Formats: sequence, C-alpha cells, structure tokens
Amino acid sequence: MKIEIRQARPEDLPEILRIEKASFARPWSEVHWRYEFEKPQTRVLVVTVEDQVVGYLCSWLMGEEMEIANLAVAPEWRGKGLGKALLTTALRMGLEEGVRRVWLEVREGNRVAQRLYRSLGFVVVGRRKGYYPDTGEDALIMGLSLTQALENLNFLTTKKERRERPWG
Repeated sequence: MKIEIRQARPEDLPEILRIEKASFARPWSEVHWRYEFEKPQTRVLVVTVEDQVVGYLCSWLMGEEMEIANLAVAPEWRGKGLGKALLTTALRMGLEEGVRRVWLEVREGNRVAQRLYRSLGFVVVGRRKGYYPDTGEDALIMGLSLTQALENLNFLTTKKERRERPWG
C-alpha cells in the first residue's frame, strides 16, 4: 500500500472538504479553505493512500510559533496512525522552519485527539470557556515546546513506528 504525506494542492480541495464535512459539526467552508491556500503563513499537508487524500493538517506559522489549526482523517481511515503521521511531519517541518513552540485547541470532550496530542508531548496550558458555539463546550489549549523536545528527537516516533510507518 502506497502511503505519502505531501503539501496539499488546490486540486486536493474536494477531498479535503469531504473529510472536513465528515469530521466536524461546523466544517470550514470552501471559501475559507481557498483563503488558507493563499496565505503565506499557512501550511497544509495531506496524507494519501494509493494517491487518494484520506487526511489533512492545516497549520499557521508565526515566527517561532506554530498553531495546529485543523487536523482530520477520513472516518474509514481513523485509528491507523495517519493523524499522528501528519502531526509528526508538521512538527518536523516546523523545526526546519525555526518553530520552537506549537499550540492547538481541542474540544474538552475529544479524548481521542487529546490522547494523540499527549502522546507527542503536548500538555494542557489553558482553557477557553464556551469556545465552541455549536455546543458551548470548552476548548483546551495545548502546547508543546520543541526546544525541550530537541533533546530527544525520537519523541516524534518510536523505532517500531518508523519501521512500520516509514511515511511518518
């Protein structure tokens, strides 16, 4: 099975939108995504299986900081390590671009995503009360210091994961 992580292209947008709609109660619109593709500080990665987009990650670079703005994997491909591979790739690319601190927001009730982020060293650093307008749910603010993680670059993947998933 051919798995690849690469920079997203405009022609990937229909699949990104399909995954977005399947993943979020309030998905980003096509107009929003087109705007993201135009912004110089935005990085959009996709993971493909046999050349079919099955997941994506959108991040924003701001000096030495990066925010993970959006991450999703198609429902039929979840639980296979593709989200972790996308996030790991984004962190590595961030390091190459001088990023030292990474932030993200996650629904308080999204335990699966929190487990993924914690597995890579993210910690809860704050809370945004009532952040999600559809439910009024709080957002947890999670952060990761890449400068501390540099002491052990293997925080991104274990040896076993690198053998089994060479794309990440």
